[in-house]
Amino acid sequence: MPSTNTATRYVYDAFLSYSHGADTEVAPAVHRALSRLAKPWNRPRALRIFRDQASLEAGPDLWATIEAKLSTSRHLVLLASPQAARSPWVGQEIAHWKQHRAPATLLIVLTSGTIHWDHTARDFDRTRTTALPPQMFGWFAAEPLWVDLTWAGSETELSLDHARFRQDVGTLAAALHGVSKDELDSEEARQHARTVGVRRALTWSLAFFLVASLVFGVMAQVRGDEAERQRKEADGQRRVATVRALLAESENRLTDDPRTAVRLGLTAYSVRPSTETRAALVNVLQRTPYAGASHGPDDVGQFVRQFSDDAGVLATAGEGTLKLWDVSQPGRRRLLQRLTPPRGDVEDIAFSRDGRTLFVAATKGHGLWDITTPGKPRPLPGLPGATGLDGGGFGHGDRTLATVREGKGSSGRMDLWDVAAPDRPRRLASVTGVYDAAEVQMSPDGKTVVSATGKITFDQADTGKITIEHGSGMTAWDTSDPARPRRLGREAPWGGALAFSPDSRTLISSHARTAYVWRIRPSRAPQLLSQLRGHRGDVTAAAFQPHGKGAITLDGQGSAVHWDLARPDKPHSQGKLLDAELRRGEDVAFTPDGRHIREVDTSDVVASWRTDSEPGPWQRAQAAADPVAVAAVAISPDGRTAATAGMHALVLWDITDHDKPRQLSVVRGFSGNTTDVAFSADGRYLAGGDDASRVILWDASNRRHPRKTSTLRTRGPVASLAFSPRAPLLVTSGNRPRFTGGGIDGWATLWNLKGDGPRRPTRTPSTASPTRAWPRSVRTAGCSPFRARAAACST
Repeated sequence: MPSTNTATRYVYDAFLSYSHGADTEVAPAVHRALSRLAKPWNRPRALRIFRDQASLEAGPDLWATIEAKLSTSRHLVLLASPQAARSPWVGQEIAHWKQHRAPATLLIVLTSGTIHWDHTARDFDRTRTTALPPQMFGWFAAEPLWVDLTWAGSETELSLDHARFRQDVGTLAAALHGVSKDELDSEEARQHARTVGVRRALTWSLAFFLVASLVFGVMAQVRGDEAERQRKEADGQRRVATVRALLAESENRLTDDPRTAVRLGLTAYSVRPSTETRAALVNVLQRTPYAGASHGPDDVGQFVRQFSDDAGVLATAGEGTLKLWDVSQPGRRRLLQRLTPPRGDVEDIAFSRDGRTLFVAATKGHGLWDITTPGKPRPLPGLPGATGLDGGGFGHGDRTLATVREGKGSSGRMDLWDVAAPDRPRRLASVTGVYDAAEVQMSPDGKTVVSATGKITFDQADTGKITIEHGSGMTAWDTSDPARPRRLGREAPWGGALAFSPDSRTLISSHARTAYVWRIRPSRAPQLLSQLRGHRGDVTAAAFQPHGKGAITLDGQGSAVHWDLARPDKPHSQGKLLDAELRRGEDVAFTPDGRHIREVDTSDVVASWRTDSEPGPWQRAQAAADPVAVAAVAISPDGRTAATAGMHALVLWDITDHDKPRQLSVVRGFSGNTTDVAFSADGRYLAGGDDASRVILWDASNRRHPRKTSTLRTRGPVASLAFSPRAPLLVTSGNRPRFTGGGIDGWATLWNLKGDGPRRPTRTPSTASPTRAWPRSVRTAGCSPFRARAAACST
């Protein structure tokens, strides 16, 4: 029996019942349309519709939740379709509604299938109706009016902007609102007019407030400008004080921390670029040997790093990786190649002195590569029968390789290999019972080998005690006859560094914070000459300069000491190189010219230092550009071509080889003396100016035969010219005397090269200064192809 309880409080105006499989597009469209049609401007929706996918919350009992929503809905809207007719959920919702409500509160929207009314039986025709569930039969006493939306299934966009859809939804909405369709349309019109009125009122209000805010904003701007002027003045004073403090601190750090000194100078220049800060920065750069640093991937774990003999290539290994890096440029590194490391943990890396062969020792294997071309290394056959190596070192003109394998106590082993033919290495000799067999170095002449080991300890896990298996030390071997190595003597202790001088007569070793200098003589034990002190941490690596009269020692606290070893028995320090960012130093090397020092640490930082304290430009070559005079010079953006401006011509030079410049061509055509020359940003075009008020443009794509493209007439003799690096502009400038009143007028003209290109440049409005001359060169303001800071160049 339908409920007639009038006290029921309805939350929803309609409950939407439909099949998800059939009406996933139509149901949301009907929901939106009913919510928006005839909506008052001050309400969020016209009708509140329940649709499960939009309104249903999570709960433990789905049907109980749906039943509650049905009970608080005023109408039930059925989206009738064959799928809905077969849906148990739709049937259950209809059955519940049929039990508690009257037929008049159920509205039908046909979306697919058919509905037929049998007037004789006064019921739906059960044989012809396919869109209604069985619960609908026998309930209606008279034929109901349903909304036909079967056409909507083929539409792609259903909204109130669709005329037919709006018409059909209006029929449904009128029943839900309880008004006629005409009244609903009138209400829609009234609500639309009211909304428009409210919008206009809000617009005028906003306009009024905007005008008022502009007036007050202008007044505030005036006050703000004055406050800003005062703030900038105070800020300028603070900047000056900050810059002076930075420069003072930079001066103080020059000796102890040159890298920080450089950074402080750069910071001061960035805070306040001025002549003062620039001069201070140049002074710092000239007085510190620091040349830059590069950071790597900062790998962790067991890791080995080794420089090639010329310090141009760095090999790093660990955590299953083996990489070759190009570190020839200070402050920059470039990955050359990734290699497949040998099995096990990498213990040592050794480069041949000519840089053509790489040896890697690992706990379970080893590897040899031909790195004549470091970017394309070639694997070489391994050492026959050699496994589990701990170290290696080349000697005897890179014809011989010494390897060691550590054992317990004196059970280590040393092997000498002939690698003159890297593709066919062969064993020359093998020595067992070697006490020191963790590291090995061979002298360049191949006559001496030094093997060494650190302190070997054994941790007893059951007692927690540490037992020293054997102490640290190094052993010297006479290898004049590689087939019969002979032990010369053992020295203790040893802590990390081993380096032979280029003439094989001097050796540097280390222990703790001290490095030791040894005299090496054939068939004799090493003789201690001197001790090198002054490190803050344990000395970890050492290297000799190419001439052998100087050396560098590196420690684990980020500092290195440069030594004069002209007399190895009386060394003296030439200065300490300190880098606060370096952690534990791993390796150090000199460049072949001896002018730079490279060092690498455990955090993969590669630092570069100059050995001269005040570096400066040096002459590379001379070229007779013009027998009379040269007024200006320009270099192409790729750095391969130089142009010199002579008396009546321009000369192009090939400077690919900086030591041997070659003349390419002579460009003529000027009426007066040439005054300036410039390349375009892409290096294709060349411009030259003269004192006869002309500028000539050439297409210099072919450097040997430049082709003239156009001649420009200027307001006076050309003093300077420059191309914009970002826009098709050419700037010309100059000075001309004033015939009345004395003085000089400066002028500048911008030429637009975009239209027909350099063949027909267009003059833009010129700028003149009657009170003072323009600067000698626009390029000094930053308009050259190499510096783009001038406002004219950024146009």
